[in-house]
Amino acid sequence: MAILTGLAASTPTHLHLLTLNCLWRGRAAARLAALARWLERSDLDVVCLQEVIVRRRIGLLRALAPSFPHVIHRPFGIAVLGGLVTLSRWPVAAQRYAVFRRLGRWSNLGWTDRVIRKGYLVTELDVGGRRLVVVNTHLAANYAGSWTRSNGYAALQAAELGQLAEAVADIARPLVVAGDLNVPAGTWLFDDFVGRTGLSDGFDGTAAPTWRPAEPGSGAIDHVLVRGCTVVSAELCLQEPVELAGGGREPVSDHLGVRTALRID
Repeated sequence: MAILTGLAASTPTHLHLLTLNCLWRGRAAARLAALARWLERSDLDVVCLQEVIVRRRIGLLRALAPSFPHVIHRPFGIAVLGGLVTLSRWPVAAQRYAVFRRLGRWSNLGWTDRVIRKGYLVTELDVGGRRLVVVNTHLAANYAGSWTRSNGYAALQAAELGQLAEAVADIARPLVVAGDLNVPAGTWLFDDFVGRTGLSDGFDGTAAPTWRPAEPGSGAIDHVLVRGCTVVSAELCLQEPVELAGGGREPVSDHLGVRTALRID
């Protein structure tokens, strides 16, 4: 951790945070194991993961990244509710999970959102004597690739973002909303959400695409948004293939990681 817990409350506190959609398909266990080993060697304090669907993968994360003693998630049968997991090297003061009121339809590709009960995982951390609220989320995918107001997927995303905006409206503590929003910066959905919540984007809307293969001209859909703290630096990471147990090299996901250094003043 970047700052010892005994520092006075008047001292700025720094921490490093990562968000990554892990991709549940294919060699998911091998890729997650490689990611966990990478996390264990990193200087990250908080990690927000999406698409950790299978519950037994929690044990893998605990075994291979033991310096993250807090593994926040909600069991859901053999699965993880929403596929959301937050790892922290800082103590946890409180946590809760909320399911989106509107989910994808059974009649289209959005049915998977209903199966895993997508929503948002809220964790309140004690960071060197200060409280930081981290919201890890994964919105519905926009399978049409259209974010016009008339598009049905975009309308669903607007409803989910509206619920999320309501949930964070009254949070007075420093706040981070991180995850796969499936909404590019610069769209009306993104602009409306940050306008309603007072959150700011560490990249200021300039990040390169965070998923692959990305279409030309597409923007980032994975975001770290903050309020009440400052983004010192932001970068995309985990772009290169890694060695997997059992042989072969693959990227850890079809998404890139978004890594930020934050300061709580």
